[in-house]
Amino acid sequence: MFFRKLSLFALLMFLGTGFSMRPASASANNTTENETATEININSDVSDDSTKVSEQDADLITNPELPADTGSYDDKKNMTAFTGQNNISNIQSTDTEQKKTTAKKKKKKASKSKKKIYTKSELRLMASIINCEAGGESMQGKIAVGVVIMNRVKSKSFPNTIKKVVYQKGQFSPVRNGSLRKRLNQYDRGRIHSVQWKSCIQAAKKVLKGRRTIIIKGKVKNMKGYHFFSVHLPHARLKLGGHRFK
Repeated sequence: MFFRKLSLFALLMFLGTGFSMRPASASANNTTENETATEININSDVSDDSTKVSEQDADLITNPELPADTGSYDDKKNMTAFTGQNNISNIQSTDTEQKKTTAKKKKKKASKSKKKIYTKSELRLMASIINCEAGGESMQGKIAVGVVIMNRVKSKSFPNTIKKVVYQKGQFSPVRNGSLRKRLNQYDRGRIHSVQWKSCIQAAKKVLKGRRTIIIKGKVKNMKGYHFFSVHLPHARLKLGGHRFK
């Protein structure tokens, strides 16, 4: 009888224990359901954030006055490249302006150098005296006569102008015999179209521009130290055509 009661008590305890374990499973299920709900809430939060981001993008598109993002690395790189190109273009434009300025300066210098360094009256007198003294000589002989006159102008031993040198008393025979006056009259009337006159004018221009050399037998002869010429000249250093020079 005692064993029956003990067995019945054990059975009741077993049944009671089994009945009490079911809620634990239910709690586990509840926990799982709570975790699932939490995940759902998290996902919903993420979706809400993405929705907010898309709304912000929409606001930036519709409202360009809103502050924009600083941009990605590629955008910054492209902006830097764009700025560099602008700097290069600015440097190139500056170089172009400097080149134009330099070209203008060169043109001004060239125009100044092209200006005549002698007057019309000087050309008139030089061409006429060359025609008188060496009209029948070669171009080198004509130039040599003109060089002697210009050397005298530059020398302290003679007058300092072409007119004063030519008209210096007792120096040039064409002044004394009147042939220079005839040549000047021809020049003033424009009777200077003959070959002889043209070559004399050409020689006069050369020496007035600074020519101080002649060419003899293919060699250049410097005549800076020559101050005299004549048909008969003692101790002459150079003979050219019908004149002697020293």
